[in-house]
Amino acid sequence: MTEKFDVVDLNDRPIRQLARGLVHRDNLFHRAIHVLVNANSLNWILQQRSGNKDVDPFLWTSSCSGHVDAGEDYLSAAVRECEEELGIVADRKLFIEVFRASPCLETGNEFVRVYLLKYEKEIRFNRNEILQIIEYPTQEIEELIRTRPETVSGSFLHLFPYVKKGIELNKSSLP
Repeated sequence: MTEKFDVVDLNDRPIRQLARGLVHRDNLFHRAIHVLVNANSLNWILQQRSGNKDVDPFLWTSSCSGHVDAGEDYLSAAVRECEEELGIVADRKLFIEVFRASPCLETGNEFVRVYLLKYEKEIRFNRNEILQIIEYPTQEIEELIRTRPETVSGSFLHLFPYVKKGIELNKSSLP
């Protein structure tokens, strides 16, 4: 089945639907989500993308990320991607939106919404999507970005400084 995305205008309003390949080929504006999962009070989960991925294979990125499908809203995409990639089934109310990014080169022309999610149960990640996961405190994520930026996806490099501010502002909101 061919994935379809909403192509959106500069105000993030859908203008038409096209196949994923065409959207990426023509660098059209579309939508995506990133979720950073809090594994315990100190650690955040990062994933190393599988070699099967067409964008940023083998690079470290947020706990889960993905496109918003045609006709889907951002939060529904976050819930769906957490289940597909991490095996996490979580209520929509548990996701905390912390940042919105406008399309740019680093995001691949995607409007991006970033969410935090507290989840302390076992994660059974999808091995077709993810090579491995690790748990890092914020300081170690910053260290990874500073010392080995070539191992981190461009979108995560771009988003993380804003996500870090969102983490700091929302620490008390995480259940």
